[in-house]
Amino acid sequence: MDYNRLAELLFPHINTTPEEIEARYPKRALPEGAKVTRMGPSPTGFMHLGNLYGALVDERLAHQSGGVFYLRIEDTDKKREVEGGVQTIIEAFSSFGLPFDEGATLDGDNGAYGPYRQSQRAEIYQTFVKSLVQRGMAYPCFCTEEELAAAHQQQEANKENFGYYGKYAVWRARPMSCGSVRRAASRTRSAMRIWSRAKWRSRRMIRTWSSSSRTASRPTISHMWWTTT
Repeated sequence: MDYNRLAELLFPHINTTPEEIEARYPKRALPEGAKVTRMGPSPTGFMHLGNLYGALVDERLAHQSGGVFYLRIEDTDKKREVEGGVQTIIEAFSSFGLPFDEGATLDGDNGAYGPYRQSQRAEIYQTFVKSLVQRGMAYPCFCTEEELAAAHQQQEANKENFGYYGKYAVWRARPMSCGSVRRAASRTRSAMRIWSRAKWRSRRMIRTWSSSSRTASRPTISHMWWTTT
């Protein structure tokens, strides 16, 4: 498989490099020992005590060390997002006296390290994923939600560990051509999965970027999770 061609097929709109992304976000000029903390709530409902407790700890760690406390909205779960959820989050933190130095606001963003809404950061993640594909370290997976659910049920019935591994990692060993990738991408959502290495056999981790196709060949990376093989 020509990995460069595969990368261009999956991410034709990405022209940035990892080095350019890193240059865009230089190291912060902070005193030694300063902490940069992030609060990342999801606008899927009302704020609860756990959110406030976590924000209080983050705020104290940052400000007592001379660091930065920022807010990033994790708005990738569009199915569960509620109307006015972002406003509820921002107003709740404000009413409890938790000041953010930078981050998402009702009017947009405040700070030099944005975007501060996860759904707007696709270019950043896709740049690094494209680089991984070019180096043969990541591959696309086009399993449908139904196929993944069926695999989960089978693992449960067999009392096996849950996850995308072994015989359940159907796209890992599947021969790929540009034509097959185009056809699959036109039918279903896609995910980018990282190859595990033999030296990690005792405990191998695969980071997976979930993506949904806006067009047949332009997956939009929305979030990431961990799974084991």
